[in-house]
Amino acid sequence: MKIIKLNGNLVTHNTVAAIGFFDGVHLAHKELIKKTIKIANKKGFAKAVITFDIHPKSILFDLDYFYLTPLDRKIKLFKQFDLDFIYIIEFSKEKALLTPNEFIDLYLKNIDTIICGFDFKFGVRGSGNVKTLLQDKRFNTIVVEEVTYEGYKVGSTHIRDLIRSGQVDRVKEVLGDYYSITGEVIHGAKKGMMIGYPTANISTNGFFIPKRGVYVTLTKVSGKWYESMTSVGHNPTLNCRIDLSVESNIFDFDKNIYGDIIEIKFIKRLRDEIKFDTIEALIEEIDKDKIKTINVFKTLKK
Repeated sequence: MKIIKLNGNLVTHNTVAAIGFFDGVHLAHKELIKKTIKIANKKGFAKAVITFDIHPKSILFDLDYFYLTPLDRKIKLFKQFDLDFIYIIEFSKEKALLTPNEFIDLYLKNIDTIICGFDFKFGVRGSGNVKTLLQDKRFNTIVVEEVTYEGYKVGSTHIRDLIRSGQVDRVKEVLGDYYSITGEVIHGAKKGMMIGYPTANISTNGFFIPKRGVYVTLTKVSGKWYESMTSVGHNPTLNCRIDLSVESNIFDFDKNIYGDIIEIKFIKRLRDEIKFDTIEALIEEIDKDKIKTINVFKTLKK
């Protein structure tokens, strides 16, 4: 599999490609990719995805955009499929001004088949859509209709709403797995160690962060998953941090992992973040959190 940045380069002839932003690489995205592979294999053509390095909103509105899957995670997920190419469009203010036809001429005109979702938009102010692609006879366009689950459109917006509201246990059905974030273990205040619950604090690297609170989690260190519980918030009892922290207490683990890259997978939300009057009250609640976490994993293993 080759990764190619489309800096003025066209996607080559005899290619079938799924196109989209693919934030989350969720079930609807996977349908696009599977259809792409099926059609390409039937034609004997190259199988590809075309995506963007950053979300257009981060450029157009100068926003800090937080991702379900930043580019490196997205590429990692793409590599799980039998694809030949990953094409990346590096978004910029100049490219945001491309008309739909200019976008097609710059990237797509040589392609054999484009596969996209029914709501795919491109070009200046999203003025290009599936109708634009269908009208261009230089290539074939296949539109994948809306995928729904429990009456909701399977899409990044719905997944974000679930994560934002703390309903991480409902994400698996539409994402294909529990939501997870990856980051480097950084130094914190080390107050968790003082109360008997040392934590691995991570740099969140532009990931979309779940609602503040305490979660049942799995934490991956050096390729191995450990049961854990994770706090998302400002540590109001111990630190009163201004910035949001994500810190995982990893069960049966005592290694020094500062500087390591770990992954935290959110299984279930236990409770809100609470400011306790005493440290003793905090420890008592964390003890309860650990018991609840252990019980959740016992239930999952049945």
